[in-house]
Amino acid sequence: MDTLEYLRANEAKGKTDFLEMAKGLKENWFWLKYSYAVAIKVRRRMSDLGLTQKQLAESLGCTQQHVSILLNGRVNMTLETLAKLEQALDFDLIGNCLASFESLIEDRYEPAYLNDSQGEPEISNLRTSHLVDGYKPRKKKGPKRTK
Repeated sequence: MDTLEYLRANEAKGKTDFLEMAKGLKENWFWLKYSYAVAIKVRRRMSDLGLTQKQLAESLGCTQQHVSILLNGRVNMTLETLAKLEQALDFDLIGNCLASFESLIEDRYEPAYLNDSQGEPEISNLRTSHLVDGYKPRKKKGPKRTK
């Protein structure tokens, strides 16, 4: 059986919701990216602690299925859920997320929180290789400048 025959034999017979799901992802990407980032951090912390989804569910007071949905990264978590995750995993999830980017000045490595009163760093001293969790924002596309 060649590839085309295999695909025809295994194609969906009924209506699929793939298009609706893709539209939903596109429309909600502005918050989904944060949900994915939180899910990755929670998974990493669970791995460090050797916790299973069932154990985390017991700590949170919910079902293992709910934890699975949270770790999928496609759910809009409330602040209450984030706080419960912090407490159950004993780490600073929200503070790490709020650290916009490390203070990217060469001699300073403290995180720059939204309420940091130390002022903005000078642009010439910024290092973009040390962004939080290795996240590097995409360059904005726009008209090219001519010299």
